[in-house]
Amino acid sequence: MKRFFCLFVLVCALLCGCSGETAPVQQTIFCMDTVMDLQVWGKDAEEGIAQIGAALKDLERTWSAVSEDSLLCRLNRGDPVSLSEEESALLQRIEGLSEQTGGAFNPKLRALSECWGFYNENHRVPSPSEITAALLESQWDLGGALKGYAGQECAVLLSQLDVDRAMLVLGGNVQTYGEKPDGAPWQIGIQNPDGSGNLGILSVSGTMSIVTSGDYQRYFEVDGVKYHHILDPENGYPADSGLCSVTIICRDGLTADCLSTALFVMGLEKATEFWRSSDDFEAVFVTTGGAIYATEGASLSGCQYEVISR
Repeated sequence: MKRFFCLFVLVCALLCGCSGETAPVQQTIFCMDTVMDLQVWGKDAEEGIAQIGAALKDLERTWSAVSEDSLLCRLNRGDPVSLSEEESALLQRIEGLSEQTGGAFNPKLRALSECWGFYNENHRVPSPSEITAALLESQWDLGGALKGYAGQECAVLLSQLDVDRAMLVLGGNVQTYGEKPDGAPWQIGIQNPDGSGNLGILSVSGTMSIVTSGDYQRYFEVDGVKYHHILDPENGYPADSGLCSVTIICRDGLTADCLSTALFVMGLEKATEFWRSSDDFEAVFVTTGGAIYATEGASLSGCQYEVISR
């Protein structure tokens, strides 16, 4: 995992700059193969942190793509399994989002990702025949969906407690909960793909999910060529869409997570058409040439960008 910690530092710095804030209860954990920073304010903050940590670990155990006894691995092996109503609903929603994006988000590329070595870090460029064979396999991989789902589930947990607000940084995902005391929006930094700090600042209000997918997060290089982990379901190679970063702002974490991958794969033109046909999310795009585009409902500051209108 690359640069997720940079996002964590940036968000924390922005939070610490808020004057008059009561100190939150904080915890940093490693879960779902990434660093997660949890901050909760309110009377039940300690209980909220405890419940969130337990929920995240439980989701990791259930949907792990590498633990042999996880539900996901048993599904991929074809073992007989009994899905709970919640588990079945999650898989159905993910398949629905895949269909909605025309397959640009594909949750069944486990074999393909393994072929490229993105599970055990034994990176390699597979042969065309290996890629073709891997594409024929249909094995679940919720890496592009689970953290978004986890964020929204954590928000549901907090809504059942006496908690004022929370900021959860789950790797490349940010989940906000509740309002700040002065009514000011949350300030979320978008990582510059070149690693030089933040590209710009998003202002979001209330309970929202902000998810970024980028070619700088997980990658390897061979003979000077960079191969990143966002794979194109059409050809099995790292997506070459002209984009290096996509950030989605949405009230539904699962949708945000899946769309950040899908719109990256689509490229700017198709992603813009997809946004214009939707009404439940906003987006910020960064091209490989460094140009920044933001949909008209995205409150972005600190950088120059072109507005995408309906």
